[in-house]
Amino acid sequence: MSIKSLAGQTVYYGFSNIASKLLSYFLTPLYLELMTQAAYGEMSTVYSYVPFMSILLTYGMETAFFRFAKKENSQSVLSTSTISLLVTTIIISILLLFLRGPIINSYLGDLGGLKGHPGFYTSIIMFMAFDALTAVPFAQLRLENKPMRYAFIRLAGIFATVGFNVFFLVLVPKLHAAGYSWFPAVNADDQVGYIYLSNMLGSGVTFLLFLPQLLHIKWNFDSKIWKQMMNYGLPLIIFGMAGMVNETFDRAWFLPQFLPGNNMEVKKQLIGIYAANYKLAILITMFIQAFKLGAEPFFFKQAEGVNPQKVYARIMKLFVVLLCLMFLFVSLYLNVWKIFLRRPVYYPGMKIVPVLLLANMFLGIYYNLTIWFKLTDRTRMGAIITIITAVMAFLLNWWWIPRMGYFGAALATMVCYFIQMSICYALGQKYYPVPYHLPRIITYIITAVLTYYCFDFLNRKLISPNDIYALKPLSLIVATLFFGAYIWFMLKMEKKEFARLPFIGKFVSWI
Repeated sequence: MSIKSLAGQTVYYGFSNIASKLLSYFLTPLYLELMTQAAYGEMSTVYSYVPFMSILLTYGMETAFFRFAKKENSQSVLSTSTISLLVTTIIISILLLFLRGPIINSYLGDLGGLKGHPGFYTSIIMFMAFDALTAVPFAQLRLENKPMRYAFIRLAGIFATVGFNVFFLVLVPKLHAAGYSWFPAVNADDQVGYIYLSNMLGSGVTFLLFLPQLLHIKWNFDSKIWKQMMNYGLPLIIFGMAGMVNETFDRAWFLPQFLPGNNMEVKKQLIGIYAANYKLAILITMFIQAFKLGAEPFFFKQAEGVNPQKVYARIMKLFVVLLCLMFLFVSLYLNVWKIFLRRPVYYPGMKIVPVLLLANMFLGIYYNLTIWFKLTDRTRMGAIITIITAVMAFLLNWWWIPRMGYFGAALATMVCYFIQMSICYALGQKYYPVPYHLPRIITYIITAVLTYYCFDFLNRKLISPNDIYALKPLSLIVATLFFGAYIWFMLKMEKKEFARLPFIGKFVSWI
């Protein structure tokens, strides 16, 4: 498989992933318009726990499927991993439903707005279960190079989720008000519940679309392969859980615990501001996710070829170039992106966006680097790296949030991802050396950061000192000049590299 193939698959996976994220992203203004800050903070707290449960429910089986489907009988690996996930998902879901009372009446249940709303909790458990059951079917499509079907099912699920959101939050209240009394009156206390219900129904649609694929599986369970897959995948639980400490635990636990004061309502409001602005970093995270979907099977297949390290190094350089461009595309135009926040009460939190964008750049590079312990079957090393980072996250959030508020949480995220990336690089060069173009990569990142902060300095001091996020023509012109200058610099530095790429190459030959 060539880099051109990787680019093509990333486009398909990227299109479906970016489209799905954008559709969800466009729901954010609707949520912020309809919901209070506190209610949005409650929902954000709940969704910050969902990735932890997803890791527990899938326990590394998706990555293990990729690894062993190439080494063993692929049909046996497929059936074994599917049966394993089906059984464990049912057991864990039933257990969580039995624990519904203690969980929703706990401190975290109160913080997440679940207290007194058992139906909310049931919807959450159900959509997490549906997502877990579709993990291996999605992985099968990626392994079999079926990105179009992957994109269709992914988009169908997200269109259903968005459709149900619009139906319950917009159409149903209007129909009820128009006299159609058989439609429920969706009041402010019920809105979050209908969002969870919409998620459950959307995930259910995705599961139903996979039923024909699931029914064609030969239901044979190979205990020997299962033990090997569990030995490979279980360390990924620790790896994933520790990673989520940095990705979502700021909203789930660090901010509620370390924000000064004891007023629960104020804390929910601050979490809502933080979570709303966190969404502005979604463009860079969308690309990273799309890249992961296309790159993981590519890297495993490339490892069978000659000198795969050279290919990995080239991919990393191009990956960083695109990350830097996305960093600037969002950070230089924050006065445009703020329209998604809808209400000025969320604008003070925009100062965290460049920091979170940089954090996600480091996270994307880290994901690229992790190939060394996946190829060498050293997944325990990955777990150790993320545990170290999780400890750092706890210490930095404990130190900085009481002093800097939610900006401290954003800064801690950025520093932890940088440390995680650095440790992974150092260990990778020891166990699986890859000749990364380190001087250029560092140059591109530093130049991108300096470009933004030079613009920010001009904007604060000269262009718009009284309102740095004001949408002014001069601000847009200067931002575009800075962005264009960086693109020109990048094209000059990587002219030969870009000339080799499909589609882009023919447009850069004149530079």
